[in-house]
Amino acid sequence: MVQTPNAPTFKQRMALRRGWTVSIDIHAPRALVWEQVTDFAAYAEWNPFVLEAEAEFEVGKSIQFLEELQEFGQHWLAAKFLAIDPPNEFVWQGHFKAALLFQVRHSFKFEALGNHRTRFTQVHQHSGILIPYLAWKGIYIRSHQGYMAFNQALKRRCEELAAARSV
Repeated sequence: MVQTPNAPTFKQRMALRRGWTVSIDIHAPRALVWEQVTDFAAYAEWNPFVLEAEAEFEVGKSIQFLEELQEFGQHWLAAKFLAIDPPNEFVWQGHFKAALLFQVRHSFKFEALGNHRTRFTQVHQHSGILIPYLAWKGIYIRSHQGYMAFNQALKRRCEELAAARSV
């Protein structure tokens, strides 16, 4: 891989090989943030990273979603819900071909910081023999940036809805 001035370094690419955590404080009630994140059918309206999602929101049931990884293109991922604890947290886990190759576990946490503020946190963990290769290619840098964009878009959406509902 040729290094260009704006390309991530090897160290930066490998730093995300185990996963990451991204959080954002949103000036909106936790119930509203939960409502927006769990309205999977509406993702296409606001989400710049997860372009489409379909889910049966029940433990043991599946979720499928289309992610946009910029220069790596779009890809579908299928997973199963492992835990759902409204309005605190939900967790899904999926894999590519076989868990030995690539497995991902993603947690969505909703922490009330008062009546009208919520800390939204995503914890993304992955494992499998493809991890070093995918990290070297820079896929996790793009995925990490995508989840940060997800958080920013969620913040905008929830704060606009909260403002509109308080009028």
